[in-house]
Amino acid sequence: MIDKREVQIGNQNGDHVSLKRVTVTGPEKWFDAEVEVQCDGWRGKIRASFMEGELTRFAEEIRNLHKNLTGEPVLDPIEPHLTLSLVGDGIGHLSVKGKAQNHLGSGTEISFRLDIDQTYLPGIADALSDADSNSPI
Repeated sequence: MIDKREVQIGNQNGDHVSLKRVTVTGPEKWFDAEVEVQCDGWRGKIRASFMEGELTRFAEEIRNLHKNLTGEPVLDPIEPHLTLSLVGDGIGHLSVKGKAQNHLGSGTEISFRLDIDQTYLPGIADALSDADSNSPI
């Protein structure tokens, strides 16, 4: 079972990206999350930092994509431990493209791509907004 602080993009038992908030927002508006990427036989976990509001902006872009079936939602945080973009084919299928890196600037990163259906978008957007919420963990 996924809690309100976890975002699941893709199939939990297959290719996916998950993000689970693990700290409260600090005085400088940052919080940490554990990120897991499982795709095409690869699996890895990193810890990422996000500024309050970054996940909510991405969620709003995803809601617009679901509503209008146009656009390309992008998560490109200030600390780019995890970057994501969603690209649709116009008939309900989406590709999630991303990069994950544990140490910024080290040159080591994993690039991945997985496919999802547009019906997942509302749940992903809601989970992103919940994860960005400043309520207690």
